[in-house]
Formats: sequence, C-alpha cells, structure tokens
Amino acid sequence: MRLLVLTHAFPPSNWSNAKRPYYLVRGFLDAGWEVDVFASASGMKPDTPESVHHPSLRIFRSGDPMIRLYDSALERNGLFRAGALAANGLLWPDSHVLWATQVLRACRRSRAYDRVLIFVMPASLLLGGLGDRLIGRHCVFDYQESVTPYYRSHRRRSPLQRLLVPLLAKLERQTLHKAGRVVFTADTNRRAYIQQGLVNEGATAHVPYFFDAEVFREPIPAEAVSPEFQLVYFGTFDWRGDRSPQTFLQSLAQFLRQRPEARPHTRFVFYGNWLPEHNAFLDDLSLRDVAQIHPSVPYEQYLQELKRSPILLLVVSSGHNLFMPSKIVDYFGAGRPIIAFVPRESEMRQVMEQAGMADYACDEFDAAAGTAALERLWQRYRAGGLSPQTDKTRFWSSETQIPRYLDLVQSCV
Repeated sequence: MRLLVLTHAFPPSNWSNAKRPYYLVRGFLDAGWEVDVFASASGMKPDTPESVHHPSLRIFRSGDPMIRLYDSALERNGLFRAGALAANGLLWPDSHVLWATQVLRACRRSRAYDRVLIFVMPASLLLGGLGDRLIGRHCVFDYQESVTPYYRSHRRRSPLQRLLVPLLAKLERQTLHKAGRVVFTADTNRRAYIQQGLVNEGATAHVPYFFDAEVFREPIPAEAVSPEFQLVYFGTFDWRGDRSPQTFLQSLAQFLRQRPEARPHTRFVFYGNWLPEHNAFLDDLSLRDVAQIHPSVPYEQYLQELKRSPILLLVVSSGHNLFMPSKIVDYFGAGRPIIAFVPRESEMRQVMEQAGMADYACDEFDAAAGTAALERLWQRYRAGGLSPQTDKTRFWSSETQIPRYLDLVQSCV
C-alpha cells in the first residue's frame, strides 16, 4: 500500500504539530506501507539533515515564504512585525497558501497513491478539494486544530478575513464531504464540525493525541530527575492573552511569599518562544531570580528534558476549547505531577481526570487555587514523593491509538 502524507511540520522540525505525523508515519512504515511525506522546512535550522530514515520512506520539503517572514519579524522591530501581520490578514485561506499551493501542485503530478493523509493546519491544504485528482474517498483529513468553527466563534482581526469566513466554510464543507474519513484530536471539535454541517458524522472519528509508548516504557532513574522544586513548561504562550502565564506566575509569587524557605530550591523553567511582553510579569512579581527561559529544543532533547522534570506545567485557555494541547499526552507518558490551569468544564479537564492526573488542576484564572496546589506539591517534594504516576494513562499511548488509526485509514474507502 502506498500512502501520501501532507503535513506542514515533520521532524526534525521542533514544532509541536510535527509529533503526530511522525508517530503515524512510523506506524504505517512498521505495518509495511510505502510512505511519501510532503512537508515544509519550518521549525528547522538551515541545512538540518533528516532525522527519520526508512527504506520505504521519501520526504520532500519546500520552504514556506510566510514562515521566513514571521521569523524575520520576531528578530526585527515592531514595524516589520506589523508587515507580517498585515500579510497574514490578506492571504487566504491562511498565510501558508503559497506553500500549500506549491505542495498540492506537486502532489497532483505524483504517482497514484492508495491513501492520502492530510494534516490540518494549515487551512490552505483544504484547497486540494477544488480539483478532482487528489481528494476522494481514499483521503483522510486529520484535524489537530479547528478552522471554520474556531473562526466563527473568534472573530479574525482582519476585516477581509472576517468577510471571507463564509467562503472558507464553503471550501471546508466541499472538501471534507469528498473525503473518506475526517479524524479529530478533540471530540469537542468533532462535534462542532458535525453540528455546523461541515462534515458527515459517519465519516468522523476521534483519535486523541497519544504519547510514544516506547519512549516512556522504562522510567528514568530517580537520580536523573532534577533535585530542585522545578516547574517546567514546554511550548509557548500567546500574543493576545489566551494561554497566558500570568495566573501561574501570580500563584508562584504568592507561594514564595508564603514559603520564603522554598525560594532557593524553586525554579520556573521555560522551553519555547518566550515573548518579550511576558517579561513584565516576571518583573512585577519579582520572579526574575527563579525563572530560567530557554529557546525551543529539538524533539529528542525535549523528551529527555520532559523525563528529567519533577513537576510539569500545563495552561489551557477557554478560548482554545476546540483544541487538545499535544503536550498533555507527553506529560501523561512522563507520569510526573502536573500543575494545570484548565477550565473546569473543558474537555481537557475531563481528559486529565480520566487519566488520574488532575490532582493539581485549577481553573484557568484561579491564582489562589494555584498557590494551594503549589503548597501541596511542596509538601510532596519535601517528603520525596514526586514519583511517576502512570497507571491510568494507557489509553493515550501509541500502543492503543496507532492500531486504531491504521484501521481507520485502511477502511476509509
């Protein structure tokens, strides 16, 4: 069987959306499929060699002009960033349309495939449904994020993009009704697509994010875990206020005021794209001395840092209720205690409870509850009780979910 995979991010890209395509491609290869991957070079340093090798795998990469523009904007002044945002407001269906059209054109010229697997985002890949050669009953769309339902509930800043939301919905409906299967990482998102008539319910499936069972099969030796009271976050916080570090940092500052003896042992460790706007929180709350800000790290290093981290931080915004953060399942795999700021009625709070990992979960903006959770974690730390907890997380393991996924793709026609 021959499989075509379209994904904007693929290892060695350090973008979080690269993990799911990687796990699934590896699963198809292990099952004997031949796989071609069309991806971008985003999230990779120049001249980085491929990190995934297999005799039945071919990887084709092309640059994304808008990602290069965004990267330059982050390194330059506000005027340059404004130009990048303006381009984002003008390009349709989204800012990756130049990359997507190039990839779709190349795939239409490629050899025939038994199955096609397309990862959304970017929304521009939905343009594949405008022709008759690529999208059909043999095609599966995988939604790590939400497109039309999200834009209907969160107005886009660009007036042009707001006007084009109905056209985007039409494109999405037309494309998804051609596909054989549409898979969602969040069931909330799946239900939104069904309720809005964007997809036939019978074509949908819910396959959550999952962790690599092999990576976490053997627990890391206790001596390899940081001996500090270390609170570690991987990823990014948002420009516009959603998924902000503010509530957590307020909780941490109050905890350290109540427990000054904890300060020499406490560290907030961040790996990702730390926004300059968030430095004000560290300054206003006098947390500069306990904060360690690091850039994003390669995937393999991320896994090692994850396993060495005694306590993990999770922040989920109510504005992102249609998404499942991919890091949550890696946290499950590591089995470390999670201090989480998660809306009480959200799907992700239910997921944490089902996994038995909600002992230190707080509402999204409840700083007092966060302080109380830190106090309980401090007591466990002093008693040497920050040991792994892994008994209820098997459902979110690759051993459980990859066989389900392969069956869905195999039977999609």
